Amino acid sequence: MVKQGKKNKIALVGYTLADGGLERAFASLSEVLSDSDFEVHVIILENKVAYAYYGTLVNLGMYSKFQKYFKLKKYLNKHQFDHIIDFRYRINPWMELAFLYYIYSSFKIIYTIHSSKLAHYLTSKKWVAKQIFIKVYKIVSVSVEMNNKIKKQYNFEKGVVIPNSISLNKVDSERTDSIIQFKYCIAIGRLVAMKQFDKLIEIYCNSDLPRNEIHLVILGNGEEQERLRIQILESSYSNYIHLLGFKENILLYCKEAMFLILTSQYEGFGMVILEALSVGTPAISFDCENGPSEMIVDERNGLLVENQNFEALKAAMNRMVNETPLYTSCKNNAKASIAKFSSENICKKWIDLLKNKTN
Repeated sequence: MVKQGKKNKIALVGYTLADGGLERAFASLSEVLSDSDFEVHVIILENKVAYAYYGTLVNLGMYSKFQKYFKLKKYLNKHQFDHIIDFRYRINPWMELAFLYYIYSSFKIIYTIHSSKLAHYLTSKKWVAKQIFIKVYKIVSVSVEMNNKIKKQYNFEKGVVIPNSISLNKVDSERTDSIIQFKYCIAIGRLVAMKQFDKLIEIYCNSDLPRNEIHLVILGNGEEQERLRIQILESSYSNYIHLLGFKENILLYCKEAMFLILTSQYEGFGMVILEALSVGTPAISFDCENGPSEMIVDERNGLLVENQNFEALKAAMNRMVNETPLYTSCKNNAKASIAKFSSENICKKWIDLLKNKTN
């Protein structure tokens, strides 16, 4: 319960404030809750900060593996938070038991799940997952399909769905100069195998886009960066494909793009889709198990493609270039289509949960 006369104190715990959609959602929630008069403490376990956050930052990334967890326990005990919202990957079963029965033992814990690969958030051990379900206050999934999957696989009925949110006024409206001086489509994410940027580059080169002077811009850092750079150099359209690295404000790049392309093997929500649509940029995505179909309405604000069908993806890219009425309609509908994901609407869901107004 909220203490009379005091702000509700919330600890947000995650690994970093950099690199991907999960981390942007982590940072975004700190803003949403701070603006709603919660006292927010943002606790990170690795020393990486790139995204803007709100509240008090506690950076434990400078300490050794064991020191940081003892310091986390001490900090939580000192401040006696009303709720802890956990954004970590939870892969190691023994570490999760330590969190449940030692670090978080006396707190109301909310575990968030951001991927259809449930073992990344509930460990691969079902008996540990059962302990998580027993100990935590709530499990929050970012999509309806993900929540249903948890019900089916674990027989857990008390999950809550709260999607990621977006501020519809986030883009710098005063900026008039272009970031990039040519037409382009965009793809965004960590440069890792499951994002399949190598296959995107391949189908881009075989699509109608380069022949129509439409470039491909890829934002992100990761272990695949050098391999992708070599692939681009060896391609027929190396001057049309651009690896620009990590960018803090991806909305500015999304705003000027013709459309966004998502080629992941799987997603939890697909934050980049929401971000692109929020600035009026249509999106093309595989119809992954979770996420994209909850934001993209096919042929209304973008195109949904049969999951992992790259030929169909190429055809969708060509349609966005060649079918002007379709593209114009999707672009005109994009921003209004994601109103339900506005920070104001999502904030209400979090407030209801944190102030015990929801089951």
